[in-house]
Amino acid sequence: MMSPASPDFARAADQLRQEELGRLSRAIVPTVESLRLLHGPELRGLIVSMLERSGYEVQTAPDAGNLVTTKDGKKYLVAIAPTNNSASIPVRDVMRLHSAVIEANAAEGFFVTTRGFTRDAEAYAATAPLKLMDGRKLVISIKRSMEGITMPDTYRAMCRQCGDTVSHRLDLAEACKCSNGHVVAPTIAKATLTGQRQEGGSLGSTYTEPRPYSRREVRAHNAKYESKKRKTKSKKRTTEASIDADPEFDADTSR
Repeated sequence: MMSPASPDFARAADQLRQEELGRLSRAIVPTVESLRLLHGPELRGLIVSMLERSGYEVQTAPDAGNLVTTKDGKKYLVAIAPTNNSASIPVRDVMRLHSAVIEANAAEGFFVTTRGFTRDAEAYAATAPLKLMDGRKLVISIKRSMEGITMPDTYRAMCRQCGDTVSHRLDLAEACKCSNGHVVAPTIAKATLTGQRQEGGSLGSTYTEPRPYSRREVRAHNAKYESKKRKTKSKKRTTEASIDADPEFDADTSR
C-alpha cells in the first residue's frame, strides 16, 4: 500500500518546484503565452535576471514596489505589472511611474507588462522619460540578453513521501523512483516553459474569435425571431380552428 504524502515534504516539494521553474525560466527564451502563466515573483525574478545580464545592477529588495537599477552611473526605475490582470495598462499607471522617476532623480523609467498599453498610455510615454515594454518587446529583450546561454535539460523534483530528491529530464514525461523506491512524477512540463501550442482546437493558432454582433444585427435577429414566433402562433390558431370545424379529421386523428 502506497504511503500518503507528508505535509512537510509536500510543502518542500512545492517550493523546490517553484525554484526549479524559476531557474529553468531564466535559462529558456519564453513566449508571451508562457510569461502570462508565471506568478508575480517568478516574472519579477526573470526580469531581474534579464536586467543583470544586460549590464544593469539591481539595488532594490525583491519585494520592493519598483525596481531601482543603475547602469553607466545612471539610475533607472522599473515597474512590473501583475500577470493576473489581462487589461491593458492605463495612462494613470504610466503617470504614476513618471512621478516616481521624478522623485527618485532617475534618468528614465521602464514599464513592463506581459499584456499591452492603452493608446493614452502610449501617447503619454512618448512625451516623458519612459519606455513601455509589452509582452512582445519583453520576449525580444530577454532573447537578446540570453545570447550564448544553453538551455538546461534536467531539473530536480522532491519525493512527497520521504523528501528524497530525484532528477527529471525535460524531454521525458516519465516518472522515476527515488532512492527509497517511491514513484516521483515529473513536476514541470516543457510546454509550460516554451509556451508550445498545437494547431486545432480553441487554443490553436488557427482559431479566430467570433466577431461580436452589432446592435443593428442584434435588433434584426430579434425582429426576425419575433416575426417567426407570431407566424407560428397564427398557424397554430388556424389549425386548431380547422380541427374544430372538421369532425372527420378529428375522427381520423383519434385512431
